Amino acid sequence: MTEQRRAFGWLSATAPLWPLGLARILYGILWWQQSKWKVPSDDFGRRSGGGLWYWVHQELQYPTLTAYKDFLQNVMIPHWTFFGWMTLITETFIAVTLMLGLATRLGSLVAIGMAANVTIGILNVPHEWGWTYVMLLTLPVLFLLTDAGQSFGVDSWIAPRLEASRGPIARLIRWLV
Repeated sequence: MTEQRRAFGWLSATAPLWPLGLARILYGILWWQQSKWKVPSDDFGRRSGGGLWYWVHQELQYPTLTAYKDFLQNVMIPHWTFFGWMTLITETFIAVTLMLGLATRLGSLVAIGMAANVTIGILNVPHEWGWTYVMLLTLPVLFLLTDAGQSFGVDSWIAPRLEASRGPIARLIRWLV
């Protein structure tokens, strides 16, 4: 074994996928649970002052970034119902893809974006624990960089079929699962 191989050998260590598969499912359930309190019948909290409306106003009151606060005030609030639906659809998409292990990497990419959005918005809100959001970002990164959908997931059925196909579209789709 060469010196270079020995130096990077710890990077090539492998582990069983089932713990990642289980973590992926639980992370999907977390997003499913969080999507349930985005209630369209209440205009996403605007009428009751709760839900998404409450948390966006916490982000406005305790901004992490001025530019983000400006976006919330000038873009999101005036188009509240649209962004409420986009939040609900995005969180449901993340939940379904990760619980089922279907297009796991695509779901993970979307989760990273949504988790970054939530983190930027909520980090300065009093009594919020910053490490929660580090974990919210870290888990989908792990799923993105591994074959987390290959354990307890539909991707384990799809991926071998895509491996057999050599076309560029199949390779792209294979990467997303």
